[in-house]
Amino acid sequence: MKPTIVAKGVKLSRRLREHVIHRLSLTLDRKHYSIQAMKVRISDQNGPKGGIDKHCQLHLTLPGLPTVVVTEKGDDIAAMVDQAAHRAAQAIDRLLSRAKSIRHTKYTVPVTEAALI
Repeated sequence: MKPTIVAKGVKLSRRLREHVIHRLSLTLDRKHYSIQAMKVRISDQNGPKGGIDKHCQLHLTLPGLPTVVVTEKGDDIAAMVDQAAHRAAQAIDRLLSRAKSIRHTKYTVPVTEAALI
């Protein structure tokens, strides 16, 4: 799945865009998540003033599950994307394990004595 990348206040070079796509595909496609939509928002809050003011936000849409949103803040865009992708994979793993445990407890069939005879 190719992500939609939105940059606000930041110029993303072709190389940096390729890094974002490559890193997300390595981290998220490797586990075969069925991600329907992937959106990456990268913004610079202060513009040319500098400082730790860049934000990276990942929105991942999974079928039948809540949207996963991960936000990272820092000064290096590549490092923020790496960390956000790692955290998104962990969040999806947790979400899927919770969904599996809920499904198992929700659909258990009670056994009565009449069914055993």
